[in-house]
Amino acid sequence: MAKLRWRDYLGMLERSPSSLGTVLRTLTPRVPLSKPTDVRVLHTKYRLWSFQERILNRISGSTLILGLPTGLGKTYIAGAYLMRESRVKPIRVLFLVPSIPLGVQQTLFARNMLGVKHAYFISGAVPPEKRARLGVWNWGFVVCTPQTVYNDFLKKFDSVLEEAKRSEDPVGFLKNHLDEAPIPFDIIIADECQNYIGETDGYGILLTARACGVKILALSATPQLHSARRLEELRRVFDRIEVISIDESAVKAMVPRRTLRILRIPTPPTLLKLYRVLNKLVDSYRRKVVEAYGEEHLRENCRRHGLCLNMRMLETLRTRMVEDGASSVLGYRAWRLKELQRPLEELGGRSVVDLYRRTLFECRNHKHEAVLSLLDRVRFKKAIVFMESIRSARQLGLRLLERMGFDKVSILVGKGGMSLEQQASALLRFRSEANVLVATSVAEEGLDIPSADFEVWLDPPSNPKKWIQRFGRILRQPEGKKEALVYALVSDGTHEEAKLRRVLRLSERVYGFTQNLSVERFKRILGPQKTLKRFIG
Repeated sequence: MAKLRWRDYLGMLERSPSSLGTVLRTLTPRVPLSKPTDVRVLHTKYRLWSFQERILNRISGSTLILGLPTGLGKTYIAGAYLMRESRVKPIRVLFLVPSIPLGVQQTLFARNMLGVKHAYFISGAVPPEKRARLGVWNWGFVVCTPQTVYNDFLKKFDSVLEEAKRSEDPVGFLKNHLDEAPIPFDIIIADECQNYIGETDGYGILLTARACGVKILALSATPQLHSARRLEELRRVFDRIEVISIDESAVKAMVPRRTLRILRIPTPPTLLKLYRVLNKLVDSYRRKVVEAYGEEHLRENCRRHGLCLNMRMLETLRTRMVEDGASSVLGYRAWRLKELQRPLEELGGRSVVDLYRRTLFECRNHKHEAVLSLLDRVRFKKAIVFMESIRSARQLGLRLLERMGFDKVSILVGKGGMSLEQQASALLRFRSEANVLVATSVAEEGLDIPSADFEVWLDPPSNPKKWIQRFGRILRQPEGKKEALVYALVSDGTHEEAKLRRVLRLSERVYGFTQNLSVERFKRILGPQKTLKRFIG
């Protein structure tokens, strides 16, 4: 059997029934609409939890909900809010989303969970002339990205909006300088609103909507948005800002127990030797940078000096080869450095490049082997494997596809690896049929991913925000789920566990996000490979 290649996977994805092209044909308006319509949300196909009801009762005027982590039903609260508002009178809804994949999901949510038959997703891929000809903005429930809305309604007010953003009271300024209400909707839902700040299209939309009396409900999983300046900009827009903590008693009672298991993975001896050699080279470069430019220069992300660029390349190479496995750094530019090709006495006359080749021969990717073994031993219906590296995600995903079959595995990577349309197709496949999702950080934020039984972190999240977003993917509590379980893989004898614990402490301090913690030594399963059917519940 020929080895499966990345383009083979993308081709299968685009031909599958869950491809975005197939789905979008049902989500985009096909016939012209000449007059504006409105909608009523008469019922929802779900019931709110008690803490969600309390949040709903706090929504009045224009409100920003901050800090409710991914997985705890922000969209469900928004749906219930729309039902409450449309009981008073029919409404016109604009649902803003940061990406095409999330736009598709929110349109399906409106149709399937809110009963809005004519909810439509307006993609920027539909040319402006066609949007105008079809009258797409006349529909009563439209899901769209901010850029498309801005281009069609606010582009002609560019200069006024720029002046408003520079003023002390941008909303008041716009009230005095807009001769018309340019956004023809009654309510705006702004999902992932941490992106709607400063010189963005989304921020311009929020300011204009507020000036024209459009109600806004904004949602974000990021408490306080990390920045007083950002929060101050949003205070100009919203009557109320509600900050929700996952450790509030009402919230805590409704989410599963959070458990992090640190699994210490034996690092292959040759890889560990290579890691230590690269440590020495990085230290050597750091000393040279200090001698040339001073101690403070190390804190800069300098891209001006060849010395600094080489140091950063070596740091990245050293980090990624243990965090995402040796095969993840194949083809890195750093291998061209003369220092890595020169014979070294400490390596018996071999070069660092020679040692890397030996590492690949000994174990191509120790992290991937651990994930394969872990998936064999844990019972699951849905599992998510997170990592930073696109190359590593593609490699592991293709191995799983060969092992489990196309219908069981979905791979989701970011820019440079998949188009937005392909990302949406991969996510739809995981929602409908696949049991395992292999994903990079593109799946950490801004996507509605179905609840999984457990997660595997191939590498440590690089900051607290990523920590919260990754954990949030398994915080939904389907019936019988008592534990949100994460396995974090760390390579013995490297920096990984210290990095993981550092980000854990920051997550607790910044967000108040806690979890039960255990440490185990990982042991590979020996004997014949078990079939997938034995482990899927």
